[in-house]
Amino acid sequence: MKKILFLLFIALNTLATTRPNVVLLSSLDTPKIWYHSNKWKIEKTLNKIFYKRFKKSGLNIVIKEKVDQETLRTELMNPKNIAVFWVSHAKDEQVLSGGISSDAAIVDYYGVDVKSHFKNIHPNMKYVGLVGCNAKNLIQKYRDEGNYADNKDLEVHSYDKKVDARIGLRKSIRLSAKHIGKLKKRLLATPQVIGFKTVFEEFENNKSCNIKKSGFKVEITRELKEDSPVVAVKSNDKILHVFAQAKAGDIQKAEVFFQPSSKEITKNTFKLSVDTNLYSSLTKLYLGDFSFDSSWNGNWKLFAKRDGTPLGVTKNLFRYKAQLPSNIDKEEFSPYECLKLSK
Repeated sequence: MKKILFLLFIALNTLATTRPNVVLLSSLDTPKIWYHSNKWKIEKTLNKIFYKRFKKSGLNIVIKEKVDQETLRTELMNPKNIAVFWVSHAKDEQVLSGGISSDAAIVDYYGVDVKSHFKNIHPNMKYVGLVGCNAKNLIQKYRDEGNYADNKDLEVHSYDKKVDARIGLRKSIRLSAKHIGKLKKRLLATPQVIGFKTVFEEFENNKSCNIKKSGFKVEITRELKEDSPVVAVKSNDKILHVFAQAKAGDIQKAEVFFQPSSKEITKNTFKLSVDTNLYSSLTKLYLGDFSFDSSWNGNWKLFAKRDGTPLGVTKNLFRYKAQLPSNIDKEEFSPYECLKLSK
């Protein structure tokens, strides 16, 4: 009877409010462990851990496996999500012999370094948990750079050492509880996250999505002569747009905005890269043919050989070769999508 009343309380508590999503994204290989059979998949264990802890939270539970960078970006920028947990492999920046440095990376199942995607997180988000190895310093760097300035309440948690995915997920969920509700501890049973009506109401009434910014608008067209993978359009390592995987003959379009980090605008401000974000590749990849259009007649030139062959292996670079725009060329835009409330 107590259990029924408790479930009814949760249902009534959330009925009048939007039910946010709590999301588990996994993108990793199953490790070989001697006491598990070859049929064992780590995702099943992670999914079970996640579901047990959130099943009575009043939140919508979303679980996705073998996630790619396109899906990751979609979920990090989804106004319906209050918390996202990402499970993959990661490594911290290292200094090798001779002073050569090895960059930090967060690598998904497909060998793509997705770290730059964690610079763009929707202001509705209260918690992002990265369950991987040594991503803590990277996330702190992103925070110091001001990437989370639009969401002062956002908690991004990661680790500074190697951690088992299952142990790491359990701990990350425990830490998330105070940001989205509370943790209900149970004797000899799995602790559960319980959502609060006040948290849901705050989520529903969050007006951060109405933030307006100004930037230099550029319209980008991608035409495909052959099949091509997912690519990210980047400026100063910040992702402006992600083009989906496409087939020969496809034409894709996007509208992006350059936001200079300093008052002084130079041609370097408008340098672009089109990047698969692959950590490494033995073969040169075709990323598409790109054209750019702007109100001030900007001109971008592919960094290529004399015959027009791009010099990059996994990414293409575009240098800005025209006159610089002035501040009057800036346009106002909305960087975030707002939550659509059900009637």
